[in-house]
Amino acid sequence: MKEELQRKLAKDTPYYGHLGIEIVEIREGYAKLRLDFEDHLTHPYGYFHGGAIASLADSTGVNAVLTLLREDDMIATLEMKINYFVPVKDMVVYAEGRVVHKGKKFAVAEVDVKDINGELTAKAIVTCAIS
Repeated sequence: MKEELQRKLAKDTPYYGHLGIEIVEIREGYAKLRLDFEDHLTHPYGYFHGGAIASLADSTGVNAVLTLLREDDMIATLEMKINYFVPVKDMVVYAEGRVVHKGKKFAVAEVDVKDINGELTAKAIVTCAIS
């Protein structure tokens, strides 16, 4: 499943490649993705830009939901809420997403973003439409 999703991401989502988002682990109802620190992903103070962290969180939640869908289902983020706790500089971040609800028309995933030391840096709730 991981290799199949990675191929699909590389083909259909050039944004992931632009940011450097990589799948670390994927299984039913769960996804773990990583984002390496790069200068082009920072804000003026040299920390990860919140938009880069939000993209990682959104991508992780969506990928967790994708593991529960049929191949012909389509998905789009309806809403995302994110809280930032600690700024991150000069290190990799990981996001772990778990599906907390999956219905016929929408799903919700909870995402924890942590630095390389395991410190919680952000938390997000991602709501996805399923069609």
